[in-house]
Amino acid sequence: MDFFRILIVILFLIFSYFYLCRSFHIIFGLKKKSYIYLSIAVFMILANAGFWGSRYFRGQGSLPSQFEYIYWVSFFLLGFMFFLLSCFFVADIISILIHFIYKILKKNKAKKTENLNKERRRILHFISFGIAACFTGIAFVNARRTPKIKEVIVPIKNLHDELKDFSIVQLTDLHIGQTIGKDYVEAVVEKVNLLDADIVVITGDLIDGFVDQIQDWVKPLSNIKSKYGIYYVTGNHEYYWDAEGWVKYIQSLGIHYLGNSHQLLNIGKSKVIISGVNDLSAEKFIEAHKMDIEKSRANAPQFPHLKILLAHQPNTAFEAVKLNYFDLQISGHTHGGQIWPMTWLIHFIQYFNPGLTSFHNMYVYVSRGTGYWGPPARLGSDSEITFLKIKQV
Repeated sequence: MDFFRILIVILFLIFSYFYLCRSFHIIFGLKKKSYIYLSIAVFMILANAGFWGSRYFRGQGSLPSQFEYIYWVSFFLLGFMFFLLSCFFVADIISILIHFIYKILKKNKAKKTENLNKERRRILHFISFGIAACFTGIAFVNARRTPKIKEVIVPIKNLHDELKDFSIVQLTDLHIGQTIGKDYVEAVVEKVNLLDADIVVITGDLIDGFVDQIQDWVKPLSNIKSKYGIYYVTGNHEYYWDAEGWVKYIQSLGIHYLGNSHQLLNIGKSKVIISGVNDLSAEKFIEAHKMDIEKSRANAPQFPHLKILLAHQPNTAFEAVKLNYFDLQISGHTHGGQIWPMTWLIHFIQYFNPGLTSFHNMYVYVSRGTGYWGPPARLGSDSEITFLKIKQV
């Protein structure tokens, strides 16, 4: 995260602090605002301890053994904070609308309704507080349950006869290591193995932690079963936690790392190319890991029967499409927004929406993610184990 982004986050936190103080003052109407200011300050320190503490200790090269508990408390409260801000904002919009409507209808009695307007605002904010608490609980349950299987049909023209039932399982954005541990990973692996896929792909942001501290949580991935292998590319989060160390460990599990490289699969008489590229941001951390799509298909057959590109960030497609080579790009990264209202805003921030998109001469599939990042919360964007089935058009 560069200086500009850190500055934006700090400004957002300052705004959030004063906005929450104002909102709770509306609810409780305490004459001594110092109690509210102090309580909100403690709340926000706890809510942000996981994020900022993680950044600090990551720079030190190791997390304290007990930091897992701070993650749980902090990120749960951070999710609550986001829902409070969103719900209070909606309450303010409704309050403003009611005020103007009432003023138009009752403009001769505006002075008499001032106290009534204050009471309405208080009730709206109190209801918003309750809704935010309910959202936090619902989102927690949604995030912590084992992801559901999401079946997606990918229509391909002139598909080889021996590829008409070709299947791919995608895992992405698991973020193992904060509040996602071994039990969660084992449950995912168990579901994946029931699908009996031809290949399994892992499209980045697999971890959030150092190899020596959380490798046992990642190890169950070695139990994944597929007919033609497991393939992995890095996401941006690997580069926060020693990407080269993780690549070596993941390879030791029998998983194929496709860092700007490809694998040729011979399936009967058909040929399938599985290409993979490093994350778009990789060169900021390791220059040798700079994303290179041309390199990823170097020396590959020019006319295989199916060409698949693994890339963590969907925007890689803007470069991939120029090659006029790939049939399908499989990505993650966006989490589909993860929690409301980001599940709405993501459609304005990202060009590629969650799901399957036809983009020029190829398809781009963007998963909502198999895990979650930060707050153990998902609302409006469920985690998924994606089951892609290649079908003849």
